[in-house]
Order: sequence, then structure tokens, then C-alpha cells
Amino acid sequence: MFHVANPVGRLLEIRVVSPLTLYDAMTLFKRIYRVMPRDRGLACVIADLRGLRLVDPEVVDLVTGYMRMDNPYVERNAFLLSDASALLVMQSERLLKQTGAPSRRTFRVREEAEAWIAEVLTAEERSRMHAFLDEHTDEV
Repeated sequence: MFHVANPVGRLLEIRVVSPLTLYDAMTLFKRIYRVMPRDRGLACVIADLRGLRLVDPEVVDLVTGYMRMDNPYVERNAFLLSDASALLVMQSERLLKQTGAPSRRTFRVREEAEAWIAEVLTAEERSRMHAFLDEHTDEV
């Protein structure tokens, strides 16, 4: 299950919870491409993955390919992960290494993710990002 929105400016908010099937991942990226704010400069993406657990390798491969295509359109992308899934953290770090984009980083501490992406956000975008992360649940 997932949520994707571009509520303000260049901020793209994504929330994904388990399970994430191959079909879900394809649908997720179709929605991302529909709402990505390409006309306002490079997107700043906050991905709340705290409700996501281990992902099948074929899903990771698909996501890696999509993200490589996105690299030119993303200024920063913070992935907020839960400490509960060490395997997902390893999968995510491997995925980001394979995308070859230093503009994408994983975080396990909310405040660190917020601080890093906030460096390039407007005040309105920062406010919305905080509200979005406050909405976290394990259900979408």
C-alpha cells in the first residue's frame, strides 16, 4: 500500500507500507510520474518507509531501474526507514548505491532526514514535510 502526493511546491511525499508487490511497485511509480513536480525545478522527495518491511529482490530491481531514470529530476530524496528491519536498511542502501545518485540518502532518525532535505526546501515545503511525517502510521 502506498501514498504519493505533491501538495506544495517541489515537495513530493511518498509513504509505502508492506506488503509491496511487483504490481504495487509499478503502480507506485506510475503515480509518482503523474504527480512529480517537473515544471517547478527538481523534485525534493521525502519517502516515509517506516511501515515497510523486507521487499522481494525482483521488486528492488524494478525500483532501482525506475530510480535511475528519475535521477535527473530529483534534487534530494530522503528515505526514512524503521530500525525494526535491518534487512530493509541493507536492501535500501544497496539500492541507492546502484542508482548512482548521491542526492538520495537513507535515514533511520526522522530529525536527520528532515534536516538534510530541509536545506533545499522553502518554509512552506518544510512545514508540509513535518506535517506529512507526523501523519505516519503503519496503514495507508
